[in-house]
Amino acid sequence: MPAIEPKSTFQIDAILRSIARHQLGLVTVTQAIDMGVDRRALDRRRDSGALVTVFAGVLRLSGIDASPHQCVLAAGLAVPRSVISASCAGVVHQMPVGSGAITPIVAVDPDRSARTAGITVIRQSIALPSRPWHTTRVATPAATLLLLPRFLDDAVVERCLDHCLVNRLITVPAMQRLIDQLPPRALVGRRLLIELLAQRSAGMGHRSRLEQRVARWLRAGGLDGWERNFDAPVGGGRTVEVDFAWPVQKVVLEVSPFYTHGSRAAQERDVQRRRSLVKAGWIVVEATDPDLVDQHAFRPTLDILRLHVRCVPLGESQRTRRLEEGGLGVAVGGG
Repeated sequence: MPAIEPKSTFQIDAILRSIARHQLGLVTVTQAIDMGVDRRALDRRRDSGALVTVFAGVLRLSGIDASPHQCVLAAGLAVPRSVISASCAGVVHQMPVGSGAITPIVAVDPDRSARTAGITVIRQSIALPSRPWHTTRVATPAATLLLLPRFLDDAVVERCLDHCLVNRLITVPAMQRLIDQLPPRALVGRRLLIELLAQRSAGMGHRSRLEQRVARWLRAGGLDGWERNFDAPVGGGRTVEVDFAWPVQKVVLEVSPFYTHGSRAAQERDVQRRRSLVKAGWIVVEATDPDLVDQHAFRPTLDILRLHVRCVPLGESQRTRRLEEGGLGVAVGGG
């Protein structure tokens, strides 16, 4: 058998970069060896600082800054055939799991006894839904929520649930069906999740306590006739679900606290949704954190909504001036 020709420094670095390109700057020892890189070459680069150990068998190119998503991916790479789960998966789905140190959590089949320093490994007898993420797998938003009560406070779980509902990552019926499929004892925090979902499916189908408060403020301000979680038609048989809508006047109110649009991906989704609404002739009023502090802070939003819902249509210049006086971000679509 012919001897394998040693790779040059340039070739080795090129191989490492090609692997890391698809893994947020990460390389596993196994991947590098499979590509013909000698283990001693990896050791030399680690000793020189060109490679940094994240977990056993997982290295980071020193030229790539560490990040929460990179740490999450490293956990998945460190435990082959695992699924990134719980709060670790919450980071991937942009859930507000907290700004503290990330606890790397992955799930494996029950017959495995994988152990890696710095990583919490869950053995799951029931396979929860997952999806590909880079070169690993991550629990779906619904499956992520099922495991959060085991690791996070109730208040954080509730906020993550609302985040997923507001961003259309899950629906209440789908979550309820998934819970019903699991044995009661297999789910930590089952009662909490059921209660939270019941609150958001009862009555008029509100999504969160925040939207309940907004509904009360609207009624107290004399604004009625709205529909909640309304599917606004935007043409071509498509609809966009909005928080509150006055369909006859083609006016919508979007309740947008920071955690619902704090990520780049969420912001881009919101921009596309609003463009579709405005293009279809809807007037979009957005209430953000300063407007949602209390009923007094919500008054300018009420004034703008009254302008469009109840008042005689104004001239374009007058309408623009009134909107500017309101001090809110308002997108006006005139058809």
